[in-house]
Amino acid sequence: MRLVYVVDLHGDEESYEASLRLALEREATAIVNGGDLLPHAMRNAFAGQREFLGRLRGYYARVREAGLRCFAMFGNDDARALVGGLDELDREGLCRRLDGRGWLELGAGWSVLGFPWVPDPPFRLKDWCRHDDAGRRSPPQFGPPLVSTPTGLEERPADWVAGLPTLEDELAALSAPPDPERALFVMHGPPTGIGLDVTGDGRNVGSRASRRFLEACGWPLALHGHIHESPHVSGSWFGRLGRTTCVNPGAMERPSWVLVDLERRTLEHCLRGTGTF
Repeated sequence: MRLVYVVDLHGDEESYEASLRLALEREATAIVNGGDLLPHAMRNAFAGQREFLGRLRGYYARVREAGLRCFAMFGNDDARALVGGLDELDREGLCRRLDGRGWLELGAGWSVLGFPWVPDPPFRLKDWCRHDDAGRRSPPQFGPPLVSTPTGLEERPADWVAGLPTLEDELAALSAPPDPERALFVMHGPPTGIGLDVTGDGRNVGSRASRRFLEACGWPLALHGHIHESPHVSGSWFGRLGRTTCVNPGAMERPSWVLVDLERRTLEHCLRGTGTF
């Protein structure tokens, strides 16, 4: 059983099409998208995200017609007020929403769960942002916080995120998978410290709470994204935390992808070689 993993497509239509072509060429059974589905929130100002979400219906319909399954969730750059559109695609049987609905059946005994939350970055949209844990605060910000509403983006007070549950809290609330040995965890933000969270200036900006969680849970595979340039800076597109293999394909190529074979437990990156989990 194979799946194509992509992330951080940010509304690039050719990347979506390339993902479908690849899945068919490599005889995959599913495409999994780990977040940041839509055009950049600030550049396309909410209305553009709404319009693109509508266009995804046609794409996912063609994916289904090709005999493939789709799984997707929003990421930190996707307006949360639009997530009802992803729910509609789910109800229509076009694309399963990964987050917020518990573990989903993948096949061959495997199940998958999504987790869109990320440690608060400097970017203004805060819909999917949390403080990492009780000891961490926000970095210097690019401007006042923004959250999405049904009518558009609205400003919030500085450090608005401080009043929300932490990322550590959100992780603690997750349910256990049906079979921990066949659990695929799609977490938009990477853990810190294994080369998957390195920015262009060499900083590690991943999650400490996620690292502790993955070390403890022992699920075999976690798929990430968010830090587009990290594999180019660190040279690492996967690493291990205890029994869990963590993957960030990066997003500097269009598209970056990883082919996951769940039965053989192998990984193939579009440019950077192969691995196992």
